[in-house]
Amino acid sequence: MRKKKTKTTRATAKKASGKAPYKWRQPSHLPVIDAGYTYPEHCIDELLGLTGADEGPESRTDLLNALQLAQMTYEGEEELRSRQRPSSKQIQQFEDSIEKTRILLRRIRGYRDFRNIGFVAQQVGGDVVAPPAQGLPRNPTIRDQEFIFPSFHGNGKVVGINIEPLLRATLLHARRRRRGRGGPKNLGKEAVLFYAEGFFRKHSPTKPSTDPKNPFHEFAKRFYKVVTKTEPGSLDRQMRKVFAVERSGR
Repeated sequence: MRKKKTKTTRATAKKASGKAPYKWRQPSHLPVIDAGYTYPEHCIDELLGLTGADEGPESRTDLLNALQLAQMTYEGEEELRSRQRPSSKQIQQFEDSIEKTRILLRRIRGYRDFRNIGFVAQQVGGDVVAPPAQGLPRNPTIRDQEFIFPSFHGNGKVVGINIEPLLRATLLHARRRRRGRGGPKNLGKEAVLFYAEGFFRKHSPTKPSTDPKNPFHEFAKRFYKVVTKTEPGSLDRQMRKVFAVERSGR
């Protein structure tokens, strides 16, 4: 049974605006992403009010996670757009190579001696796997023996890695950036809207839609401003794309 919904009033938001940046400390049973970002408490309250969600720990944790994922993705997109674009030929060669490797990997895994190829175990916090806030080195120096004989120390978590989904994600990422002439597509707005829509759909009693009177529009604009510290302008095109993904069975 859902808790009684409460909305943040302007007076409450104004009173909270003088508080320290908000970083939710969730109960141990709720997962949280710690990417190093903080958000003013009055922004969290305002976004929950615009959603019509309850103000319990699950809603707050989900909102903080959505904001951090959106900000990480947005900043990554902005960084990529600022770099020089490779030629269409280079991108195509890269895609063809990845696709060929994926096909060969699936085929060779059918043989008993190669059934585990492409599966590795690594400790979180190293050169291969790191928490979001830490980041990974772009060109790590790792000895072959470290892959053949991995070592684990301390209380760090150990994770298994399947290279095939990583190759597929890499291929999809490259395909989305191949646009022939012109600069790379700006995916920053779409990424922010994706996470905003996901949170709103889960926690709001109102289903989001392209109707300008739908409360998701005001929520999305405020969510975008909290993440990017800029005014969003028009978000109509990005909304249609995100809703299209939802209809196709995201």
